[in-house]
Amino acid sequence: MTNGAGWRSRLLSDRWFGDLPAGLQDSLLAAVRQRRITPGKLLFARGDAPCGLYVLVEGMLRFGAVEGQLPVRRFSPIPVPYWFGEVSLFDGLPRTADVYSTEQSILLQIPQATLLELLEQHPAYWRPFAELLGQKLELPLLRPEQLAALHIRTQVARRLLLLAEGYGGLNRAQRLIPLEDIPSPSTLFLDTPSLLDVLQMMHERQLVYLGLTHLEILKVGKLREMAAARYVRSSV
Repeated sequence: MTNGAGWRSRLLSDRWFGDLPAGLQDSLLAAVRQRRITPGKLLFARGDAPCGLYVLVEGMLRFGAVEGQLPVRRFSPIPVPYWFGEVSLFDGLPRTADVYSTEQSILLQIPQATLLELLEQHPAYWRPFAELLGQKLELPLLRPEQLAALHIRTQVARRLLLLAEGYGGLNRAQRLIPLEDIPSPSTLFLDTPSLLDVLQMMHERQLVYLGLTHLEILKVGKLREMAAARYVRSSV
């Protein structure tokens, strides 16, 4: 199978895709490009521009750094079809880590420009993509005006979870986050000093460890509780 239509029956076994409106299903299938990647080959690298939405239909991928890896425990394979990459639809920022194959893999890709054009034509289609990302974060996604109204601690906690768990089963929660990845004009509505104040507060409460270049998440559960709070925007 070399096109999206050929994979329809396989994709319909996925609950997220199966629940999409028929028009959105057809648009995604018409836009997909099939990718085959061999073990150890990068799908995309940290710093790459957003390149769209992917669905893994065969094989296995891992989220992290390809070079200088230490041995890691073997995880159970993620169920396929598995959708990922929707984070970049919401923050528009470069990829934050490498994604590479660990065995022969087949993916379908919907390019970023195609998705953005589709969403501009059909704004109601944003909702399913928000639900897909929200399932991975275990949090509902909010509109920009709702995010802006949140307490700044809640905003920062949500941003950290987005970076840590936005790829779901591919990364099994990324605990180490470069500080340069945290600021985001589309998901944080606060200035740099306020952001640093919140990160320092989290460090003092031992939710995270704040280093010179990286932040390590120590207590994901507590961070999720903070991210779920609906306090109004105020000082730290």
